[in-house]
Amino acid sequence: MVSSISLQLSGDRDLQEFVWASLGVETFMLVFFHFAKAYDLSTAMFVSFALGLLAREKFKAFYALYGVSCLNRETMFLITIFFAVYYFWKMDVVSYLIGLGFQGVFLVGTRVLLVRLYADNGGEPFWLQSLRVLQDYWSQPIQSLVLIGLCVLAGYFAARRWRQKPAFLRWALIVILPLQVVLHLALGMAFEIRVFAEVFPVVWVLLRSDL
Repeated sequence: MVSSISLQLSGDRDLQEFVWASLGVETFMLVFFHFAKAYDLSTAMFVSFALGLLAREKFKAFYALYGVSCLNRETMFLITIFFAVYYFWKMDVVSYLIGLGFQGVFLVGTRVLLVRLYADNGGEPFWLQSLRVLQDYWSQPIQSLVLIGLCVLAGYFAARRWRQKPAFLRWALIVILPLQVVLHLALGMAFEIRVFAEVFPVVWVLLRSDL
């Protein structure tokens, strides 16, 4: 039975991709349970769909999805930055500016809407606590080393055959991951790895050795 399943997987590309995507969802749920919020899984889903549409150059569908995604989590601006970098030389000027304009309108509009809806709620728009985050990591060296080791391990496998992997995914990782690290250290909490939900789909696909 195992051999027949393996044979079927090896000969069916669509089935391989379905299984890998399913494993990605299960891995996401396992890894991101700490400090998890209800919208974290949907964030990874929206980013996956958005990047998939961009990779296929289905821009109209991407813009429509983008508007909905902004209601889920405002960190969709990371996709806008990736769009600005990756498509700078790949689109004509008019289409490029219109695309950025659409995304800007959705981002600003969503922000204004949310601010007005929750104007009477307490709290601060941003809470910078970089020093506290670093202190918390320093105060728990074992957990910090384990986390660093897992990140290095994932980075190693994702970077294998780096030049042979799609430029789209490579640029997505190069643009999004550093920004998320900065946001995590500036605004997050120690070990709150759920904030990396946006980059998880990119890393997961890059882990495949047959790209």
